[in-house]
Parts: sequence; C-alpha cells; structure tokens
Amino acid sequence: MKIQKRMTALFVAVSFLVLLLASAMPLRADRSPDQAGTAITNPEQGPNFIEEEGSASSPAKKKSILPIIIGVVAVGAIAAFLVLVVFKTKYDITGTWEFAFTSTSPAHSWTWTIAFSGDEKSGNFIDEFNDTGAYKVDGKSVTISYTDWDIQLTGTFDGKDKMTGSATFNGLTIGGQNITSATWIANRTSKSAAKPSTPVAQSFPGRKARKGDR
Repeated sequence: MKIQKRMTALFVAVSFLVLLLASAMPLRADRSPDQAGTAITNPEQGPNFIEEEGSASSPAKKKSILPIIIGVVAVGAIAAFLVLVVFKTKYDITGTWEFAFTSTSPAHSWTWTIAFSGDEKSGNFIDEFNDTGAYKVDGKSVTISYTDWDIQLTGTFDGKDKMTGSATFNGLTIGGQNITSATWIANRTSKSAAKPSTPVAQSFPGRKARKGDR
C-alpha cells in the first residue's frame, strides 16, 4: 500500500509539472493589423499582389489544444488516484481483536477476544473460550459465524484496525441474561492470530446447549 501511495504521489506531481509547462508555453502570434493591411508602395509589384496580400491578411485562426491536454492529464491523475488508493484498498482481518458488545433488551454489555487466521477473503477464528468458527470479508463487509453456537456477527471496517456491526444470538444466555441481539465495536489489539488466553471468569458462564445438543 505504501508503494501504491508513492506511485500515486509521483504521478500527481508529474501531472502538475506537465500542466505547469503546458500553461507556460506561448501561443502562436497572429499577424498584426499593420502587416495584414500593408498598402502597395512599389509600383513594380505584380498585379496579383493585392489578391495575395488580401488572402494572407486574414488567416484562419487555429484552436489551441492546451485545454484538451490539461483535461486529459487531470482526468488521468484522478483516475490513477482512485484506482491505486481508493479502489485497491484491502482490509485484512487477521490478528487478534477485542469485541465490545452492547445489548439493549435486556441492557447488558460484555467483551470477547477473537483471533482470526487465514487470508484477506476468508479463514477461521478462535475466541477466548475455545469456541471456533469461520469468517468472510468482501471489500469492507465482514461476516463472522460460530460453528457450535447460533451466533452471527455482521459488520464493516471503519478503518484498518476498527470494525463496527451487529450480532444475533439464538438460545444463548450471556452474563445471566437471555441475549438475542447486540451491537459491537471491535479494535485490533495485535497482528498475531495466537489463541487468546482463556479468562478465569467467563463472560457468559450460563450458556445454553450448543447447536448439536439441542
């Protein structure tokens, strides 16, 4: 990404330099009125002199291509910036993240630590309770699904190291509360995808039966 940004900056700098040089180029000078309307002062001049002078006194003006050059260079600079910086931005979820959940009905808040391993598109994860699942990333959109629990997290990247979204739960008690939905904010705490340490006091010790046990 740093190389792409440097290439973009170089391209923009060269583009502005071209624009500066093009704007400094002098335009073609037209013939002055005095030269265009010069009277016959030499009687020995041929009979066609007046016609030749008359036709040469009003040459067709050529349109300048400078605006076209400026427009092409400007469009090229904008296109390069969008392609290299905006459209090519990739979000990598791999690493360890801390998720802060908040539910409103009932009101409850808690945190989970989840470690993701894989590539930029898909992979697996494990949380601090040894529960596992899979994730998918499509541009800025993220989908996180647990294997043994009815837990689905969906969200988007708000930056390279921050995500926000919502979660749905089915048949789960968290902190003694029957939680069905919540919102969450996640921040990357490490680039490493090592398994998080299991806490002494789990945040939802009263979990109900897993998918296969119901």
